[in-house]
Amino acid sequence: MHMPTLYTNILGTSNYVIKQKTEGLTHADSMLQLPFPGNCMNWILGHLMVYRMQCLGVIDGVSEPDEDEFGLYGFGSEPMTDSDKAIPLETLLARLDDLSEQIGAALEEMPESRLDEMLDEEHGVTVGQRLHFNLIYHEAYHVGQLEPLYELALKNRS
Repeated sequence: MHMPTLYTNILGTSNYVIKQKTEGLTHADSMLQLPFPGNCMNWILGHLMVYRMQCLGVIDGVSEPDEDEFGLYGFGSEPMTDSDKAIPLETLLARLDDLSEQIGAALEEMPESRLDEMLDEEHGVTVGQRLHFNLIYHEAYHVGQLEPLYELALKNRS
């Protein structure tokens, strides 16, 4: 299969699961914390958002995550516990959808040969390796974290 098409399909699957695991939830629901170390749904969705923006930059060479948003949601950021600092759930969901469409459009225009281009000489990472990590492993890992948080939100309502 054409790898850019595969990446677009995988994003579609991630978006489907994200919609399923956020349906009917509020911003307050997205801020609930599990009783053990981890992070809330809001942080996970924001984290996916900033890394999708980073992926778009890998493809188009210009896009990059907002510095302030990356500070809130990027690797190594503090747990998201302040609802006022968090991006509202509805906004995160809309931006994830938009980024998915932008990434899909950029991938459609990207020649598959570009996947073999070196992205990070120092670490020997190609464009394809970075996209593969972020759009397959990273997406699946964090989308999978939504299930217990969704169940927590539902339990919190009863």
